[in-house]
Order: sequence, then C-alpha cells, then structure tokens
Amino acid sequence: MLFLFAIVASVGTMFASTKIGDLYYNLNATYKTAEVTYELKYNANNYKGLTTANIPASVTYSGTTYSVTSIGYEAFSDCSGLTSVTIPNSVTSIGDWAFSRCAGLTSVTIPNSVTSIGNGAFEGCSGLTSIFVEAGNTIYDSRDNCNAIIETASNILIAGCKNTMIPNSVTSIGSSAFSGCSSLTSVIIPNSVTSIGNGAFYRCSGLTSVTIPNSVTSIGDGAFEGCSGLTSIFVEAGNTIYDSRDNCNAIIETASNILIAGCKNTIIPNSVTSIGNGAFAFCSSLTSITIPNSVTSIGEKAFYNCSSLTSVTIGNSVTSIGERAFAYCSSLTSVTIPNSVTSIGNSAFAFCSSLTSVTIGNGVTSIGEYAFAYCSSLTSVTIPNSVTSIGVGAFSNCSSLTSIYVPCGEMARFKQMLNNDSRINDHAPLPYTITINAEHGNVTYPQTMCDDMSLNATPDYGYHFVQWSDGVTDNPRAIELTQDITLTAEFAYDRVGTCGKDLALVWSYDPTNKVLTIGNAGEFTENMRFGVEAPTEMRELVIGNNVTAIGEYAFAGISTLKKVTIGESVKTIHNNAFYNCVNLETIFNYRPTPTNAYSTAFDGVDKFECILYVLPNSIDMYKNASVWRDFYYTYAIGAEEATVTTNDVTVEPQDNAATLTWPTSNEALSYTIEITKDGVVFCRLTFNANGQLTGIAFAPGRDGQSMAPAALMTANGLQFTVTGLDSNTQYGYNVTANDANEQPIATYSGSFTTTSEGVHAGIDNTAVEQKITKILHNGEVLILRDGKTYTIQGVEVK
Repeated sequence: MLFLFAIVASVGTMFASTKIGDLYYNLNATYKTAEVTYELKYNANNYKGLTTANIPASVTYSGTTYSVTSIGYEAFSDCSGLTSVTIPNSVTSIGDWAFSRCAGLTSVTIPNSVTSIGNGAFEGCSGLTSIFVEAGNTIYDSRDNCNAIIETASNILIAGCKNTMIPNSVTSIGSSAFSGCSSLTSVIIPNSVTSIGNGAFYRCSGLTSVTIPNSVTSIGDGAFEGCSGLTSIFVEAGNTIYDSRDNCNAIIETASNILIAGCKNTIIPNSVTSIGNGAFAFCSSLTSITIPNSVTSIGEKAFYNCSSLTSVTIGNSVTSIGERAFAYCSSLTSVTIPNSVTSIGNSAFAFCSSLTSVTIGNGVTSIGEYAFAYCSSLTSVTIPNSVTSIGVGAFSNCSSLTSIYVPCGEMARFKQMLNNDSRINDHAPLPYTITINAEHGNVTYPQTMCDDMSLNATPDYGYHFVQWSDGVTDNPRAIELTQDITLTAEFAYDRVGTCGKDLALVWSYDPTNKVLTIGNAGEFTENMRFGVEAPTEMRELVIGNNVTAIGEYAFAGISTLKKVTIGESVKTIHNNAFYNCVNLETIFNYRPTPTNAYSTAFDGVDKFECILYVLPNSIDMYKNASVWRDFYYTYAIGAEEATVTTNDVTVEPQDNAATLTWPTSNEALSYTIEITKDGVVFCRLTFNANGQLTGIAFAPGRDGQSMAPAALMTANGLQFTVTGLDSNTQYGYNVTANDANEQPIATYSGSFTTTSEGVHAGIDNTAVEQKITKILHNGEVLILRDGKTYTIQGVEVK
C-alpha cells in the first residue's frame, strides 16, 4: 500500500474530464494544473462545430484556479472544423496526435514555453500553410522561416506542412513529419539529411516526385506509404545504401535487394529478392504489377489498399505472402498463387471485393487467419492437398462463396480445419484441363473430376482400341492430372471385307508405325477389295498366312506404301493389285514357288528401284517367272536383317558388300578400317576427321584409287560401304580412331558374314587377273573394265 500511495502522491489528485468554457480539461488538484483533453474519444464528432480554439493560460473551477500546462493525447484529433488555435505561453507540452487530422487548420504558432511535442502532433493537417516556433524557445525552432518545427539540438525536422522548405542544416526528417499532408506537391530533401523516419511522408497523396540524396543512409518503414500521386521516385547516384537501378522508379536497399518504396510507374527489376513492408501500400493509382521470378517474399501490407490494382503476376520463386499484403485491393479480379508459395499470411487478400477467381498452388502449406475474408465476389475456391493449416475465418463473410473444394478423400481433414464449414466439397474441379480426342470411337470419364479419374475408350463397330497417344495401352486407364494434357484414343480397323463363303477378313492397323497386317481369314478364292477403306497413309503391308489371294486394285494408288510382305499361302495376285504404288521399295515374298501374279499386278511400280526378296532356294525360280523376272534386283530374304552390332560398331552385311557405321571422337584426326579374310588383311581404308576417304589399299593383285566418296555422317557416327566382298563369306574387321600422332585412342573389332544370294551385285570382286581401274567422276566412284564403265554396283554407264 505504501508503494501505491507514493504513486498517487507523485501524480496528484486528478478530476475526471471537466468542461470549462468551450473546452474539456483534466484537472490536477495537487499541482493546480490543467490539461486540455478531448470531448469524445475515438469519435469523429470530437468538438463538433468548434472552429476556433483559444486555449487560456489558466482556468477556474469550483473556486480554484488551474494553470493550463499541456494539450493532451489526441485532444483535438479529427476536429475537422477547427481552423485556428491559440496556444498560451503557459503550455509546456503538446501530446501525441494532439491535432492529428485537423484538416481545416491553416496555421499554428508554438510558444517559447513548449518543451515537448509528441509523435504525430500535427499529422494529417493537410490545410496547414504556416507552422512556426516563437523565438526564444530553447528546444524547438523554425529556422530560416522554413514553415516547420525542428528539434534544435538534434536538427530533426519533426513537423512540416505544404509550404515547408527543409533547411540545409536538418540532418533527419522525423517519423510522421509530413504524414497525411495531402496538399504537399513537392519536396526538396537537402544533402544534409541522413535519415528519413517511419511514415515521414505517409499518405502525402499530392506528392508527384521525390529525389533521395546520396547522403541518406536510413529510410524508415512506410516513409512514402500511401503517396498515391507519385510518378517518380529516385535515388541519386553515389548513395551506397539505396539505389534506383534500371530506372525502376523505386527505392531499393542495395545490399539486401529489398524494394522498400515504389510508385505507380515502378517496374520491379529482376535483381530484387523481396518486396518490403508497405512498399506500395495505398498506391491507389497502381493498376498492374509483375513480380519477377527473382522475388522470394512479399512483405506485410506490400500492396495494401491499392484500390485500382486489377492485375498482379506473382513470380514462381515467391515462397511467402505477408499479412495484409493485398488486403483492400478492391479492383483485383483474379490471382494465381504459384506452386512455390508455402504460406499465405493473415488477411493477405481480405476485402478484395472484386476477386472472383483464386488459384492456390499445390506448394501452399498454411493459409492465415482471415486470408480471404470479405471477398464478396469469390464463388468457389480449391484448396490443394499440400495445405496442413487454415486460420480462423480464412473464408469468412465471402457472401458469394458456395463451394470450398478440397482434394478427393480429404473431407474430414479439411472440415476439422475449417470448423465443419458446410461449403466444403470434395469433388474439386481441377486446375488442369484434359482434352480427349477419338476417331472411330469415344472416351468416357467422370464429369465431376477429382485428382485422378478413369478413362474408358469404346471403339465403334468394326474397330478395336490400340493405345493412347502417349503410348499407354491400358483401357480403362487410371490417370492423375498434374498438368494440362491432351490425349487421343487410337483405334484400328478390326474386320472388313467378305467373300462368297461369308468369311470375314481379320486385319489390324498400327497407326504409329503405319503398318497394316492381314491374316487368319481362312481361304480366299475370290478377289479381296479394300477400296476407300484401306488406310491410304500406310507405309508397310503384311499379308499373313492363310490368305490365298490379293484382289484387283486391292492397294492401287497408295503412294505412301514402301514395303510389302507376302505370306507363303498367297497363290494369286490379281491385275492392278499394286497398281501405281510408285514409292514401293521392297517386296518380301515367302512363297517357295513363284506366286501367280497377273501381268498388270505391279504396273506403275519402279521395278528397277524396288528390290524383290525371296527365299534363298527360290531365287532362280523367281528370276525366270513371269512378272517377277521384271524386277531388276532379286536377293535372298535375310540380307537386310543380318545387322551385326559389336563394340559400338554396326555392320550391315549384303551379298558382296558391307556397310560399317562407327562412332566419332572429338580427339580423333583420322580413322582406319581393316577388313580381314581368314586372318589376312583384305583391304585397308583411311579416313580423315571429316570422313573423307584419304587412302585405300587392297590385298595383292587388286588396284584402287586414293580418292573416293566421303563417308556419310549419321546420328550414330560415320558410315561407309565396303564393296568387292564374296557372298556367304565370313570377314573380320578392325576400326581404329587415331590421334594427331597416329596413335590409337579407340579400337573396335568383330566379324560378320555376307549374305548368301550367290550372284555378285558389285564389281570389286572381279577376278585378280582382270585389270580394273577406279575413277572419281562428279563425286561418284566408277569402274573401268574392258573399255566399259560401270557403277560400283556393276551397272553399266552408257
């Protein structure tokens, strides 16, 4: 009790707020002092109707006279009708926010008795044109007729007005010094200033441009917050603490790369890593902003009350969105929160009344209290599975919100977090779209989709499902959507055509490789005809076993057809069956005895270019059979499939030649190929790094020229065809990659066997005693023998 008594004794006996004349006072009976106080605290009607406040030096109450020594906390705050005030020399202190937001006040004179002025004492006095400290005051002054209050000892400017001219002797602009001075249109900050306090120019909406001198080393929080008219904000060159890089119209902390103040013309540089607290707050003229990928965090109130902001792009490196970061952005209609974001702060998007669409990335783990409260236009929202906590009232007072979608099967977890909110629905419309295409069939899937779904492809009659366009063959197919996707269900012909015995021809089509396969159809004694139903884009045709005939015009005019395989059961090929298949390259016929081909069966096929492959023992019969003998080249089946791959070298043997493909090396300057037979070098070839043949040598008795075509560069390396080999013979090979000193850096070896047709297709294997000469003519190697000229394949050149 003694302790409490001591406090009472020091403070003195206080009377409750007492009205004396036009004003209210707190009276101290012990010290006989009075403090001017408010009429109605926190009420816009404080001193309603009062236009002039003539504060007396003393007041009398109940016979006792009190000296008026102070103007209390918020005494005249929000007294919008007050136009003038007289402060007597008895007053020694003016409390915090004593005259805040007295917009009609035009002039103030601080008497020389005042020794203490509180924070924001004249904040928001937008009509002030004159603010003056009487001469003789030892604590404050208004030097150089600057229209401001300056702490004499510290040189801090603590209060200014629209006519303030900051003297060169001022070293600091104090907190809230010009706060709410909406009529301030320009300000020159001299080089003497080293610091600008918190909220120094807060809500100076008429200010259009600011230049920060290179002397400034400290700028407080929200120093330029709410300067909605700013079009230019610039830091002078040479400032080591702040910069305005890339002419960005913003203030950036140089060392931390934090943007601390921006304006409606700001373009955020890619080097910025954070948007500071209140950086754009109350910037009502800002309409759109792009936050680059360099930014990792958006600070508290960063874009608070940017009422004209309609569009914001948040970069995919942002991990956190601070409290009230976009609150009261009443024009913002949609926002996409990228997957990089893990936390959405309290009230981050509260009161965004035009927000109709929000996409929450699947990296978000926490949504703060009232994060989307009062977003009255929001109709639905989808919460990703990654979310582990949702704050109280996150979606409160969203009057149009009917559905809060959560991932499938997560109803219980999210209802617990959202206090059993009845709007929760677990059939979430995905943030991704699925587009399904199908020809010759259709695909069904749930119309209300969750994260995963089942696709079911159903073919039309006469078709069957083959695969999806991404190669998956499952049907039905389970799919989980993690991105936008387009799929095509691919179907193939199932059955087509009939014959006199009412048998169906079974056939299938591989659309990826464009191969039509026909078979297992029983015996066909009548013509089969595909007509317009044949796949005209096909490249390969396989006629399987048990098919006995190919009908007239069956595949006529299919210009894409390159390869045909005819099964052993096919006895007859009718007229014009392959008419005008102009690009047909190979025919494989497995029937041991020549198939009966009508005279026009292959009309229009280039029989000089198209190679016929038959069984090895059937070559002579086909070369003498009608129609088949018209094909210039007839080889044994198996030659084109006898590819050998050993130690990274691929060898494709033919009857009298072999094509070698070997890997290249950046270090190699030359390559050597040796072909051996029975352990003896048959020929030796040398190539430079570009694949040009620079040397060739045959075994004794053979001639060769040093110049020859270059090797072909393929995806697998250099490729060259060695001719002059014997059919059905085993050869060895050695391939060496050599460095600049002709030392081997890589070697490959193996063997291969040429095919067994038995008739030489080339001319390099001419008997030793015959004299041949190789020449290079127009880039082609030709053979001279017996006065005639041949290609390397043995075709005479006229």
